[in-house]
Amino acid sequence: MKCLFVAPGMLFGGAERVMSILANEWGKSNVETMILVTETEAISKYNLSNKVTMISCLEEKKRAKIPHLVIIKRIRKICKEWQPDVVISFYNDLCALTALAIIGLNIPLVYSERNDPNRTNQRRVDRLYRKIVEHMTDKIVFQTTGAQRCYPKSVQEKSTVILNPLNTYGFPIHDFLHEKHEIVSVGRLEPQKNQKLLIDAFALIAKDFPEYQLTIYGEGSLRKELEDYIKAKGLQERVSLPGNQTNIQEHIKDASLFVLSSDYEGIPNALIEAMAIALPCVSTDCSPGGARELIKDGVNGVIVECGNLSSLAKAMISILEDREKAKRIGTSAKKIYARVDKNIVCDIWLNLLKDCRGKYNGVQAKKR
Repeated sequence: MKCLFVAPGMLFGGAERVMSILANEWGKSNVETMILVTETEAISKYNLSNKVTMISCLEEKKRAKIPHLVIIKRIRKICKEWQPDVVISFYNDLCALTALAIIGLNIPLVYSERNDPNRTNQRRVDRLYRKIVEHMTDKIVFQTTGAQRCYPKSVQEKSTVILNPLNTYGFPIHDFLHEKHEIVSVGRLEPQKNQKLLIDAFALIAKDFPEYQLTIYGEGSLRKELEDYIKAKGLQERVSLPGNQTNIQEHIKDASLFVLSSDYEGIPNALIEAMAIALPCVSTDCSPGGARELIKDGVNGVIVECGNLSSLAKAMISILEDREKAKRIGTSAKKIYARVDKNIVCDIWLNLLKDCRGKYNGVQAKKR
């Protein structure tokens, strides 16, 4: 079986991590995978096995008067020559261009929604792309039932919900006996992650917990703004922004608390990983329900209202003050393993792709 991914790039990000895990695992099942990137060179920030081929059309795009046309032509050429059994895209605009590129080729197309449909892709052109995706894809994969419900019933009927796979090999487990006085968060430094809310919450509790530090891992367009914000609050000695880190689990495993402050998410990979490490976690009830897909409030984590500074601060205090509660929640959170283990999730994906391909192998092959 051959699978083609179409993506902007393979830099640090949740979608990119999922693609790398799927591609690597499928390679063990003799599935050939190719990744076409359109916005970067053929370089991946995540390790890819030698069974995964990565190519780029960036240089062609740079020379083109109509970049989108280059993408469409390149996808079509690959599909004609390499003849993949299925094409997959995790991006609304690229999935629409891919749908146009493979018209008439009888190759199934799978789209995976990676964010909050109510908060992303809201421009007129994005809505046009979404219509193309809704009508011209064979299967749509959602990360949460909340995101699934944002689409019309006709889309829901050809969709399924699959959690992100987690590569747990070599994962550390939090040791409550040797934890640091540190609160951690992981996420791109972008508005949707609302790290200012977390900094504000830490500012509220900082005097009562003078030994604690706040570390926010990630990179993004708000770095300078957040650095200035931290200085304005006089917290530059206690709040740090170390940027992106490889093997992030090793950096956060000894923390006392993980906090996700996002306003919206697809499904938060960082939260999944923190739970798998057995860190006690506090998360906002980010739209369209990614955190609630993972956390049962008070059992394996704590959920607070989005944007509610007081509630977030109180939840953080409750975990930091009651380490027995923290241990109970962290131990329960570790059970997320069973739902996101890469072997289970990758098999679910692979069976879905085989089912899509099967519909094209017989008389049911349909024209787009």
